[in-house]
Amino acid sequence: MAKRQREEENRFEKIRSYRQTSRKNTPQSPYVSSATRKQTKRKVPVTRRTMPSAPMVKRQGRKVNVPLRTKGAELHLPAFPQIQLGWRFISGAIFFLSLAVVFSFASLDAFEVASINLKGSHRLGAEAILSQVDLVGKAIININPEEIKKEITESFPSVKSVKVSAGLPASVNIQVVERDPIILWQNEESPLWIDADGVTFPVRGEAETILTVLANGNPPEIAEIEAAETDEEEEEEEIASFLEPRYPKTTLDFIRGTLSLTEYLPEDTYLQYDPQFGLGWQDPRGWLVYFGSDTSEIDIKLAEYEKIISTLQAENRQPALISLEFLHSPFYRMEP
Repeated sequence: MAKRQREEENRFEKIRSYRQTSRKNTPQSPYVSSATRKQTKRKVPVTRRTMPSAPMVKRQGRKVNVPLRTKGAELHLPAFPQIQLGWRFISGAIFFLSLAVVFSFASLDAFEVASINLKGSHRLGAEAILSQVDLVGKAIININPEEIKKEITESFPSVKSVKVSAGLPASVNIQVVERDPIILWQNEESPLWIDADGVTFPVRGEAETILTVLANGNPPEIAEIEAAETDEEEEEEEIASFLEPRYPKTTLDFIRGTLSLTEYLPEDTYLQYDPQFGLGWQDPRGWLVYFGSDTSEIDIKLAEYEKIISTLQAENRQPALISLEFLHSPFYRMEP
């Protein structure tokens, strides 16, 4: 019994060893189901790019070696830092430098105006301009050519146009064009000149004129002929008249009419003007005659004037004044 049992165990051992040997030698079929086959995980290689760190640059100043008198001996001075100037530093330096230049212009005597260079003037002198325009002693950087031009035009109506320029160190150049007078307006207060544009201005220097008018007042102004001004504007003008002299501008029609009367003016007689009666003259026969400020119908007025004279002489009457200011309503005055 024990022998049989031992034989059975040996047979089982042989069968087990045979099965194990057959499993090892049997090739695995390629068509084995994926469900029973162990899946292998594929690992994707991962690479990391590491940026190299910027090397630390240590900027050292430049060392200075100073040779000594002893041969081969040197003195090593400490390194000086190297200064790099940026655009902000440069712009700031330029700003402060410009500011310093401006202050020097305003403080140094070399940049203060002491005189002007006047060109184109025949009657107006530099001294007259300097007496009215504040220029002497001013720094050249404070000179405004447009303001000077305005001041000269307002102070000197005899100037037709003006150009002003300033330059370093203290040069002020003024180029003027003066008006040419054609009429000498001789009034009681002060004589005036009148140019072809009707602008009146004070007499300064010498000039040849076409006509001289003996007047009891200023010539009629454009404002008086065109329209009446408001009370407020009149009050402002009255205040301004006390502060500075006014030189009114008259009309071109009045200038043409005044010049046209020279053709009828008796010899050795001056043309006269009266604010009430207008233009006229002293007749050599002994009376004053006026034709008004409007001389557009002067031929008709002259014919009417001769008719009045004939009538008065026929009656042996001597007038003191004859007025033909209004053509349809002339009148005369007898001697008192």
